[in-house]
Amino acid sequence: MDVVGRGEAHAAGNRLLAADVGGTYARLGVVETRDGAIAVGFHRRYACAEFPGLAAILRRFREELDAEAAGPFPATCVVAIAGVLQGDHLLNSNLPWKVSLADTRAEAGIEHLHLINDFEALAWALPQIPLAELQVLGAGDGGGLSLPALLLGPGTGLGAALVIDQGGHAGVQPSEAGHAALAANTPLELDVVRLLQARFGHVDSERVFSGPGLMNLYQALCELRGVNPRWHAPADLVDAADEGRDLLAAECTALFCRWLGSFAGDLAITFRARSVCLAGGLTGHLDRYLRQGGFMQRFLDKGVLSDTLREVPVFTIEHGQLGLIGAAAWHAARFAS
Repeated sequence: MDVVGRGEAHAAGNRLLAADVGGTYARLGVVETRDGAIAVGFHRRYACAEFPGLAAILRRFREELDAEAAGPFPATCVVAIAGVLQGDHLLNSNLPWKVSLADTRAEAGIEHLHLINDFEALAWALPQIPLAELQVLGAGDGGGLSLPALLLGPGTGLGAALVIDQGGHAGVQPSEAGHAALAANTPLELDVVRLLQARFGHVDSERVFSGPGLMNLYQALCELRGVNPRWHAPADLVDAADEGRDLLAAECTALFCRWLGSFAGDLAITFRARSVCLAGGLTGHLDRYLRQGGFMQRFLDKGVLSDTLREVPVFTIEHGQLGLIGAAAWHAARFAS
């Protein structure tokens, strides 16, 4: 998204600073690419709320890199960050501070700075993941990860991107599907949407399929059941459901996964995806509920196209350092000599 001179590919060499900045945490690492392989070296994780801005995080990483004598600070930095860049400013409702591309470059002292969507970066990492590291949720036709591959991630927000085949090379189509209107499919879901519309006006999919969305869903269920909410954070809600301490919490997590399955099936049909991957912070926490069967049942419940979706494998993946790897893969694809 940043316009730079053609000399960057040579100036940057095969070593760059990659960052994966979500609504909660920022992961930074020095990444090297060699013969198509991408390796993460010195890396750190920071809580976004503890810093006044992105530049402050980049400066802190530089200080720690110097203190560890882990090599020179790279001249090129690719930041995978939640949001959309409009002109010089990032549009994002989940970060604790505003982001300006020009100001960040100047304040952090970085020669070449790029901002790309965080889920676009995750999508770029997808072809780099060994198949053995993908956890099967729905086997499909057993053909493994085939393109186009749909990547979904409920976390602080809701990310969505498509990995496509561009003449034998992987390419990525980012999206803002999480901000499209939420579709209800059952009377209960219609009641939830009605309550959310009264509260928010426009109800996009992120209002339910995210960490804050899980709490929106829980509060709506509490209102429909006429009870007071007991939990106020996603982790507490999921723990209560896991431990059998709250039947409404268990109902909420199960409904979340069923409804997410319907959303994933809609996007798979829209893009004619041949495989689907779930990432994002909530995916791991809700793995037990994703595997109870409701997700795949609703994923496949698409009328005349249900048989087509039965051939589409569905996987879950751990986030880890994928954002850093994907940021480096994006840069390598854009500045390949």
